Amino acid sequence: MEQIDRASLTNALVPTNDLLQRGLPDAELVELGVLLAQMADRYPSQDLSDSLEGYLWDFEQLALRYSLSKLRAALAALRIRPGQSFFPRPDEVAEEIEVQNYAAMLRSVAERRSQRRNKEIEEFWRWAPEWMEITGNSEEELLRRFPAFRGTKASIVNVSAA
Repeated sequence: MEQIDRASLTNALVPTNDLLQRGLPDAELVELGVLLAQMADRYPSQDLSDSLEGYLWDFEQLALRYSLSKLRAALAALRIRPGQSFFPRPDEVAEEIEVQNYAAMLRSVAERRSQRRNKEIEEFWRWAPEWMEITGNSEEELLRRFPAFRGTKASIVNVSAA
């Protein structure tokens, strides 16, 4: 195994050059600047001249972490939030992005559950006639044994007709 000399280790531990730091592409950085300027115009009584450069860096980091489109959506939501009387701080925007991400995740889970339930219902009613024929039981008996499928036959008939 090759030994690492002290000079190599020191060079490896030197902080990276500013040019190597990750940043938004120029076009997105310009778009972010315009977006923040528009937001600042919404709060004319608040002097942001000293803090806007720091905010730009913080918001760039948020755009890198989440995406510029999510940052834009969060700022749009904060613009119309009741009681939002000050320019939103980066931590408020990050919180709004997290809230929107969580809501999107919940919608996605609900959609997947709905699709899975529809598939279960479809498979059940595809299987039901064969079961009734084999067992000699009626649909009433079938639904007594599988009560979770009561009232679902009409939805399958409507989906099949469409």
